[in-house]
Amino acid sequence: MKITFPLFAVLSIALAGCNPTSSSGPKGGVALMDLDAVAKRVGRDVAIIQELKDAGGPLSDQLTAAQKESQADFEKFKDSLGAKPTEADNQKLAEHGRALNLQLQQKQQQAQQELNAKRAALVNRFREEIKPVALKIAAAKGLGLVLLKSDLVVLGNDPALDITDEVVAELMKAGGKSATPAPSATP
Repeated sequence: MKITFPLFAVLSIALAGCNPTSSSGPKGGVALMDLDAVAKRVGRDVAIIQELKDAGGPLSDQLTAAQKESQADFEKFKDSLGAKPTEADNQKLAEHGRALNLQLQQKQQQAQQELNAKRAALVNRFREEIKPVALKIAAAKGLGLVLLKSDLVVLGNDPALDITDEVVAELMKAGGKSATPAPSATP
């Protein structure tokens, strides 16, 4: 498995910040937070999904309009060939159809890219909103770095380093809502 430089650099920084010889707990170590769990428990996942749906509606309408326009263009081209098209005319029609399909696929890809960019922007905005809370909680525990939990990055962790519950509680306290309890670790 090839580890890219940015991931390696993050892991190096994270590991360099750990102080395994400290007897009073991890000082300058790494805190972990599950961003998805925080979003779900404070209800932001629903808000993000709704914002994506709201952004996707007009894009879907544009794609539907483009598809109808493409179909109308194809029919117009087909009608221009007359009632008895030649083999060469049929080839031109097929080429025109492929060109129209390619244009439509490009519009679909562009719409998907726009939705992906919107999703990334919404997630980044949420990350920036919770960043000060997470850093404050980590600092109170003597931890100098907060990493987002990811099975791709974190192979295992000490549950004492997970600040997800504290971040949720702090966000709920600030928002005046009650937090959804964390799922039980026992079956």
